[in-house]
Formats: sequence, C-alpha cells, structure tokens
Amino acid sequence: MDMNVVNSYVERLRSALGDAEAFAVVYSEMENDRAVRQPEAVGIAKSFFGDASSKLAKSEAFRRIRGRQNAIMDSRAKSRAQAGKSAA
Repeated sequence: MDMNVVNSYVERLRSALGDAEAFAVVYSEMENDRAVRQPEAVGIAKSFFGDASSKLAKSEAFRRIRGRQNAIMDSRAKSRAQAGKSAA
C-alpha cells in the first residue's frame, strides 16, 4: 500500500468535507487515479470513514467514502429545513 497516496487523499478529502464542489473534484481525481488500487482505497476509507476491512472491494471503499460526505450534506440540508421551526 502506498501510504503517500493514502495520506494525500485523506488530507484532501477531509479539507473538502462538507463542500460539495470541492469534494466532487477530489473524489473524481481519486476514482480515476491509477495509483489508487484496492489497498489504497481501503486505506483511505479506513482513515476517512473510520471502519473498513482490508478485504473490502475498491468500489465499496469508494461508496463508504462518498457516504460520509453524503451524510454530512444530508444533515446540513435537514438542519436548514428545520431552521426556525419549533418542536411543538
């Protein structure tokens, strides 16, 4: 596993987290980077998502990485939708 690749993408993904456009750029680069093989994808997912088996498929590792971003974006959208509404 190339830890330079893993660390670089983890840092860039964390910096872009919550910014849909910036995240999409980094994610697309990662998806198309030939240096990101299955071990690197799993390493990125472990560092970024927090839970990933070394036997995880590359596509599933990418799905989990994208899932963390999607969860944050969904949470923000719900918060905006609830802004100003009372719980009563």
